[in-house]
Amino acid sequence: MTPNSIPDIYLMKRQKSRAGCMTALFVTLAVLALAGLFLLIRWAGTSPADASESEAPAPDPVATGAPAAPAPDSTTSADPVPAPAPAPAPVSPVSAAPETAPAPPPLSPEAAAQADDAFATARQRLDSGDYQGAREAALSALEARPGDPGIEGFLSDLAMPLLASQRPMPEKTEHVVQSGDYLGKLAATYNTPVALIAKANNIQGAIIRIGETLRLFDGNQHVFALTVSKSRNDVLVTLDGRFFKRYRAATGRNSKTPVGTFKITDKIVHPAWHKPGAPAIPYGHPDNLLGTHWLALDLPGYGLHGTWEPDSIGSQASDGCIRLLNDHIEELYTILPKGTLVTITE
Repeated sequence: MTPNSIPDIYLMKRQKSRAGCMTALFVTLAVLALAGLFLLIRWAGTSPADASESEAPAPDPVATGAPAAPAPDSTTSADPVPAPAPAPAPVSPVSAAPETAPAPPPLSPEAAAQADDAFATARQRLDSGDYQGAREAALSALEARPGDPGIEGFLSDLAMPLLASQRPMPEKTEHVVQSGDYLGKLAATYNTPVALIAKANNIQGAIIRIGETLRLFDGNQHVFALTVSKSRNDVLVTLDGRFFKRYRAATGRNSKTPVGTFKITDKIVHPAWHKPGAPAIPYGHPDNLLGTHWLALDLPGYGLHGTWEPDSIGSQASDGCIRLLNDHIEELYTILPKGTLVTITE
């Protein structure tokens, strides 16, 4: 063995020892890196909502006496949620209107006595055949006791027998038939429907005779108007601003009936139903829902009409139009001229 061989052996052992230490160091660093990565993955999988809940746990409902909060919806976003507003008071959906007007407010004893006296006079006059006198007394009673269902019912029952007859009314005028007169001409002259002229004067067909005296409602001097209440599901008819008659009705589902003031632009007997994008459905077809008469408004697609579903009256059941019983829409068709204002309210 040469003298240089011994130092070479020691040098090799020292190099091997240093290599072993480096290997151990690398293994240790790799294990630490893997452990750190595992912790990072677990931390990333925790949602912000979970973290906030762990930071500020809710008080124990048993210890505090507070009711337990409902568990959060699993589909709720983890974005910050603002503090909830106070819950609104529950609102019951309007499904039906009362048969008559709301209960009137309490009256003073003097006003109550005045209303009772006037209403008693109205009934006495009606019993004696004085329809107009009965109407005036009942209107006086209604002024003393607004919204009284009994007085309104009395006036509603009185309305058509008085108007659609030859019984006298201040709103009517007498016309002596002249040569060249015909029903359409008289209707245009007095702004009143042909149907009302014929019904009030018991005219069969279209024949009127020269020299005959007709009692005609003067629509140039006296005005009908309608107010539709969506919440009450009824139609109030006024004559010169005073109560004439109230009808129960059906209005649109989900508040589909528009609010505003409109006017009647057309009147049709036995209407066809024109559904958008479909052929017209003729009157009498089982799919035609319009009843016997149609009063069009100056809002395309909307109007007042009859119904073959009387049970729907008093509820919100239509696609936006105002439904009435067939007998009732026929009355409105008879008495209302084109141009009559219709105000629809909530």
